[in-house]
Amino acid sequence: MSIHTHIPDSWKQWIATNIVLEQPPDGLVKVLTENGFSVDLARLEVQTAAAHPYVEAAKSLVRQLNKKDWLFHLQRELEQASSGPLVPRRKQLSSDEFLKEYYSQNRPVVMTDVLSRWRAMSKWNREYFEQAAGSQRVEIQSGRNRDPRYEINSAQHKRMIAFRDYVGLIYDSGQTNDYYMTANNSGVNEAALAALWQDVDFLPEYLLPENQHGRSFFWMGPAGTVTPVHHDLTNNFMAQIIGRKLVKLISPAHLPLVYNDFHCYSAVDLNNIDYARYPLFKHVRIEEVILGPGDLLFLPVGWWHHVTSLDVTVTLTFTNFRWNNDFAPYYKSYGVI
Repeated sequence: MSIHTHIPDSWKQWIATNIVLEQPPDGLVKVLTENGFSVDLARLEVQTAAAHPYVEAAKSLVRQLNKKDWLFHLQRELEQASSGPLVPRRKQLSSDEFLKEYYSQNRPVVMTDVLSRWRAMSKWNREYFEQAAGSQRVEIQSGRNRDPRYEINSAQHKRMIAFRDYVGLIYDSGQTNDYYMTANNSGVNEAALAALWQDVDFLPEYLLPENQHGRSFFWMGPAGTVTPVHHDLTNNFMAQIIGRKLVKLISPAHLPLVYNDFHCYSAVDLNNIDYARYPLFKHVRIEEVILGPGDLLFLPVGWWHHVTSLDVTVTLTFTNFRWNNDFAPYYKSYGVI
């Protein structure tokens, strides 16, 4: 392995972050040397960063945040004390039960029998898609494999394709993360896929059907598609129609540990966690849920999640709840973005 002669800004930021988080300097030097930097260069950079006045100022801010982190720690301790799963599976809940036990409590739940009456559950398949909307032009995400930040850079990966051709791609190409139809494409696809939405019941027990425009989203892709770990700014329903998805969930109480590096995204790859680079992640509790056809997941606002398609999948998501679901203004007002 060649020895690097200088440390790029991305690694300098990593060094500063871990010094502010009071990680042992020797451990930082060890990680740097394992990644191709000389011991002397690594030690000098860590020492320089530790003495920098900007880093000292950041340490002062961290001390002010420690009280909030203490509250997060208490919540994590209480979660660990729970004997049951963080994400229970329940049969259909009444509107009042759902509001009282889950929505207002910011707790996830999978409901297992809510979608059975949807025509989509029995009608949707490859042949039906081609017949109902095959000639429509739709927008998808493509070229994702060449970009490690494909989700953050989603606007750069949009392309148009005939829906019939896209259906053929997802059923015939095998496992891949290179293309996916996501919520980022829904603005263009709402009209193109209007015939399919006719097969959907908009769950009036929990949602406002008259408020579905711009708040209902169509996800479709092959096995192997991945949505990297992030949190949303709204409560969400995930309605699984075709195939299975593995959803990895992390409660908001783990915010101090998840390395939130940009907007609502974490820097950590949940499919290949680098604990040497992200040591606090060792203390993160990850809850895994497999959604199959007919499952409806309530994903509360602020919950971190990572999603992998295990099969060809179609998922619908909804944010038009009957109760307040507009939390973005609070997010912006605290200067998080």
